Amino acid sequence: MGFVPNSMKTMAREPAILANFSLMTGTVMADPKKTSPLAMLKLILKNMGWSAKYLKRRDRVPLYLRQLVAHVSSNASGCRYCQAHTIEGALHQGATQEQLNTVWDFENSDAFDDKEKAALRFGYAAGSIPNAVTEQHFTDLKKYFTEAQILELGTTVSVFGFLNRWNDTFGTTLEEQPKALAEKYLAQSGWEIGKHQ
Repeated sequence: MGFVPNSMKTMAREPAILANFSLMTGTVMADPKKTSPLAMLKLILKNMGWSAKYLKRRDRVPLYLRQLVAHVSSNASGCRYCQAHTIEGALHQGATQEQLNTVWDFENSDAFDDKEKAALRFGYAAGSIPNAVTEQHFTDLKKYFTEAQILELGTTVSVFGFLNRWNDTFGTTLEEQPKALAEKYLAQSGWEIGKHQ
């Protein structure tokens, strides 16, 4: 492109996120005549170190909350496949039964504290089309999360943006276990399997 896009500069705050993104987009969008296999190999090797370092960080957003943020984001975009998978992920990563039962009405639920609500509010707004994130979302997040954690929440939504489009486009068949959990926790809120049967 002749310049480094600002979006990549934001991702570069966490090198592992930028490197993984670059590998995927480079694979899909790069001109094979201009792509150096050696440059790709160097990026893969560097990324292994960056990813290992990132995974060891102790200040990460709790996994149950990342799963719930991915869930409300997938709810906003309408991907039933990802809604089922993330409710299952939240269950296995420590979300409470009450959180699972009331996640679609988190603003009015006593199962979520103010920190969790700020993250979920951001996830829902970021997953909405058009995107509904405002400066107030960041103001609220900054009360509870570091800049690195806010980047992690945004990355979580973005990864599920990809998965939401992928699974809805291809009508991915939903597996039995997440289907059963979605029917248990989400059906009362209107969840249906739709095209993922």
